[in-house]
Amino acid sequence: MKAKDFRIDELRIVRTIAETASVSKAAQLLDMPQSNVSRTLTALERRLGLEIFLRSPRTLSLTEFGEQFLRRAAQLLDEHNDLLDMSGTYKQSLNGMVTLGAPIGIHSFLTRYVLPPLLRESPELIVDLVTRNPDEREKKYGAVFDSDCDLLISFFQPQNESLIARPLTRFRVGLFASPDYIARSPLTELAELTQHRCITLRVLGGSRNTWSCYNVQGQLEQVAVNGTSICDNILPAVELAKQGLGIVHAPYYSVASALESGSLLPCIERERCIDMQAYLIYRQRGVLPHRVQVMMDNIMNTIKLHEHRLV
Repeated sequence: MKAKDFRIDELRIVRTIAETASVSKAAQLLDMPQSNVSRTLTALERRLGLEIFLRSPRTLSLTEFGEQFLRRAAQLLDEHNDLLDMSGTYKQSLNGMVTLGAPIGIHSFLTRYVLPPLLRESPELIVDLVTRNPDEREKKYGAVFDSDCDLLISFFQPQNESLIARPLTRFRVGLFASPDYIARSPLTELAELTQHRCITLRVLGGSRNTWSCYNVQGQLEQVAVNGTSICDNILPAVELAKQGLGIVHAPYYSVASALESGSLLPCIERERCIDMQAYLIYRQRGVLPHRVQVMMDNIMNTIKLHEHRLV
């Protein structure tokens, strides 16, 4: 008989019987029916072909084989308990890396407002921030969750049924420019955008982007604009706008710090901005690693404190 054929519960029963020298007392300690304890011992001895205990009317005592068996069984049980302790500790540990994919503007917002408290409290946690800017394919087929990500923030829900998408937050997308630019060239009607310097994004069409806002009557309008500057992500576009070089169409999360410092101002009222939904996506599995769960919960809870910067 090989060691792998022994069940942990069998070994635990044998050790408890040896400690109490009684099947009935062992059953009480294990909170099991006495018949189950007795049946387990008898079945084990039958499979072994050897007696573990000498039975007398009043007590049980270990045979010579039983003493050898118990010594090794105790070692296995101790190792099993150590393994459980290690697993529990690892499960509750933040040691390790969490890879978070998100558009670059969201990363900028997270690193300024959301992640610092968690990273200060949990220095053992390693965060790997990976830029995942959406493309036209994702608009059609849903968010793409790369194998190297633990968590993904996207504007699109995945179509893969093995992924879970939790609504993270809503955010507005508005028009922004520097105070100097607005003083020189105020924007009163959306149709005037064609006469303004506009900073466009390559991912949205290159030099020609379509910007959406609500007019004063509350109707959604879309205006095609030509870029005097073209950027491949939102960060340089925001920086150009801060330098007074045009109007940028950007999510509020991308310009939150610029609005607070006064280096950018809204060109239109918040109520006229479109709003979008962001999702926090992760793989469906029985139990998430503790560090991933903590990161996800932290983002979900902390971002609520900053909704005024998003919408």
